[in-house]
Amino acid sequence: MVPPYPQNRHAVLTAGALLSMVNGILYSWSAFILPIEQEAGWPRSYSSLVFTFILVFFGLGMMSGGHLMRRFGPRLTAAGGSALLASGLITSSLVAAPWQMILTYGVIAGYGIGVANVIPSATALCWYPEKQGLACGIMAFSLAAGTLIFGAGLAGTLIAMTGYVSTLRILALLALLVAFPASLFLRYPPGYDRAPPHDKTADSGLDTRQMLKTPLFHRAWLWTCAVQTGGLMIIGHVTPYALEQGATPLQAGAAMGIYAAANGAGRLVFGMLFDARGPRIAMLADAACMTCSLLLLAALPPILGYAGLLTAMVGIALAFGGSIPLFSAFIARNFGPAHLESNIGMTATVFIFAGFAGPYAGGCLHDAIGSYTPAILMAGAIGISGILAAMHLPDRH
Repeated sequence: MVPPYPQNRHAVLTAGALLSMVNGILYSWSAFILPIEQEAGWPRSYSSLVFTFILVFFGLGMMSGGHLMRRFGPRLTAAGGSALLASGLITSSLVAAPWQMILTYGVIAGYGIGVANVIPSATALCWYPEKQGLACGIMAFSLAAGTLIFGAGLAGTLIAMTGYVSTLRILALLALLVAFPASLFLRYPPGYDRAPPHDKTADSGLDTRQMLKTPLFHRAWLWTCAVQTGGLMIIGHVTPYALEQGATPLQAGAAMGIYAAANGAGRLVFGMLFDARGPRIAMLADAACMTCSLLLLAALPPILGYAGLLTAMVGIALAFGGSIPLFSAFIARNFGPAHLESNIGMTATVFIFAGFAGPYAGGCLHDAIGSYTPAILMAGAIGISGILAAMHLPDRH
């Protein structure tokens, strides 16, 4: 059923997209890796560990963000998460040791992004129940667009001009200027926030504890983890991997931008495929795209050079981007609306595992072997389990 006051839901969608764009700062860490390593002398495993903590606390923030949203509403929760993001970026500009960067950028900023990030999708799903895949896809696309704007674009340019310290402070200021006004427009549909929070009628769906016990959630979680392990590994090492394959610094920066753009496109494409063809086909296609593209990333660059690198990265980015709205839409479709906020928040548990299995493991293998190829092949093998999991998901329209 289409909610009343459609003009209001368009404002909510736009505000959520802006907030998601700010949250794209999550993936801008790749632009900071080399400048910080060169200035501070950190090994790759240290800088990779920062990104791992970003993902872990992003996941914890999303897990708690749903409960906070239920208690305080979308506006206050989104504003609070954005304030933590800005605080983390500001304090990270003052640190010197790796553990301090982990605490500020990884823990504080990562948790703040996670809290703020659950709000746009959960709110949009309330306003657009007839277009769940597309609504989640738009929010996820905006997150990727923020990565392109703040990471490959603004952060890379500012680091070259003023250094990474000033860049972190500028990003903090921009986060506040965009996220706070956007938060004011985020609210539930009329009457939605007056629904009983513990409604357990037959048609209200499962609460989070019940959902976590179902084999259906386990299969969907395994699928998401298999896809995101490869995507997070590559997005956390886009720039250094491109340089390792012989790209120039300019080409490496462009590769990060192309990855971010394809990442955003995948969120829309696979979200629309979910609405059109159902979960099984969309999620199977996504996992197959990730697995094949990871294998191509190991094989094509030595043969085709930079063109082969970009070809494989685009496929990885499309699949990684698609996994995010697909998991959220899958939960909304299969587990009901009554506990949507907290159920959507549980999608972030994947980041906690995949954050270690992807970027950190990739960084450690690189330090030990001197190449990203074994890590890429490992991620490709994990992707096969995602294909198998998708084959056992329901195909409801």
